Amino acid sequence: MATLSNPTVSIDLFTHSEASVSVTVDVRLTSFETFLIENEVGFQLRAKLVRNDGGLNTKDNDLFLFPTQNITIAGTYTFQSTVSYSTLNKDSSFFNKGNEIFANLSLTTTEKMFPLNVSVNSPTIKGKIFSFSKSPQKSRVLAIKN
Repeated sequence: MATLSNPTVSIDLFTHSEASVSVTVDVRLTSFETFLIENEVGFQLRAKLVRNDGGLNTKDNDLFLFPTQNITIAGTYTFQSTVSYSTLNKDSSFFNKGNEIFANLSLTTTEKMFPLNVSVNSPTIKGKIFSFSKSPQKSRVLAIKN
C-alpha cells in the first residue's frame, strides 16, 4: 500500500499581513500502484492546515486547504501558498497561548474500483500571532517554531 512519510510544515514571515506556508511529504508507491497510474488511474494528494484545539470537548479546525496535486510518480511533493495571518490566527485574545498548527495530508484514488485512502499528520508547530488592533494587516508574527 502507498505510504506518506516525513510530513513537514513551515510558516515564515512574508509581509506584515501574510505568511509563506510550505507543506512537504514523501509519497511511496507499490509497483501495483505505479502500474495503476501508468494505466490512467488517478491518484490525488491533498494537504490542509489544521488548528490543533486539543482538549476533551473540542475538535480540530481546518484553516486552509491547498490545491490538490495529481500524483504521477513516487517522490517528494510540496504545497506552497501565501496565507493571511487572520487565517492562521484563530486564538485571537491578547493572552492566547498561541496557535498549534499541523498539516494533514491524504492520498486517494479517483477510481472506486481501486480504493485508497492514506493519511498522515505533520508534527505540530506553535505560532504566536498578536493583533494589537482589529485589523489583521497590523498583526505580527512573534514566534513560529517546532
